[in-house]
Amino acid sequence: MGMIKKIAFCIFLIFSCALFSACATTAPEKVAGAKGMVVVPRGWFMMGHNSAEINERPEHEVYLDTYLMDKYEVSALQFAEFLNVKGNPDDKYFSVDRYSTIIGVSYVNGKEVPTSEDPQKYVPRKGFENYPANNVSWYGADAYCRWKGKHLPSEAEWEKAARCDDGRIYPWGNSMPDDEKARYDEHWKELGMHVMVPVNALPAGASCYGALNMAGNVSEWVADWYRQNYCNFCNETIENNIDLSSRLLGVPKPRVSSAREEEADLPPRRNPRGPLLGSFKVMRGGSWYDSYGQYVMRSPYRYWFHPVDRYLDFGFRCAKNAFGEKDKGKAADKTAVETSTY
Repeated sequence: MGMIKKIAFCIFLIFSCALFSACATTAPEKVAGAKGMVVVPRGWFMMGHNSAEINERPEHEVYLDTYLMDKYEVSALQFAEFLNVKGNPDDKYFSVDRYSTIIGVSYVNGKEVPTSEDPQKYVPRKGFENYPANNVSWYGADAYCRWKGKHLPSEAEWEKAARCDDGRIYPWGNSMPDDEKARYDEHWKELGMHVMVPVNALPAGASCYGALNMAGNVSEWVADWYRQNYCNFCNETIENNIDLSSRLLGVPKPRVSSAREEEADLPPRRNPRGPLLGSFKVMRGGSWYDSYGQYVMRSPYRYWFHPVDRYLDFGFRCAKNAFGEKDKGKAADKTAVETSTY
């Protein structure tokens, strides 16, 4: 009788794993290109927060396919390598100044001389090679991820990698931030570049998937255009700049298909990518600069900047499709604008 019970229990486990995505997690070593990344398994998670600001509402379930997320923020050494290969046209990707973890150099008599004017090469500041790249614009972050065969994470991808599938508020759980879990509320005048910590520091603050510093250190760009909440038309008074953006980008205004009209007041729930057009890009995670870390570093918290903005606490990390990255290109993006809303 005991053997029959064991067999029945095994059958139950097999059946349960077919129903619940947590049992279908792909082992990191079996996913192509997983080096330096964590695997976030397919399944549902709760996105947003109903008790917070309007742009975190409505709280809703979202399904995501399996994907990979960088375990660490992109470092100064990594981003300098990108700049040396791809350049920094019109300083669009990155700004050199006294706050940046990367500096520009020129060669004079065979010696490296720091410069912010047309540098011949970009290098990390000595001793800060493994600190996060900062002063990076959204364009720089997006270009780097594409160069690496990856993509900037969507808001949903970022939030799930930070928040897991149990509704936690911070990457490590629901306990308040502290100095062992996150870097926040630091002051440049006191610490200089050491307001930040290396990208592999503070393992106590890792998410359940193993991603570090998703709260604090540097704020992180994500792919999505910003809108005030997660629905297409939750609040008809919202200014979404669709008409203006359509004219500036030279693409048709998105239209709602008849199949979606009845769902226009519901957030997209399956692999959402945010609005197709907008004026600002979203940032997540909070930074060393934030004095109200317990609030700003909540994983559902959202804020926004113009994609050309770059500041001393702006950084990023990349994501990747688990089973092959697809670069859709401009033609595919234009088709999407013509056939869908969000």
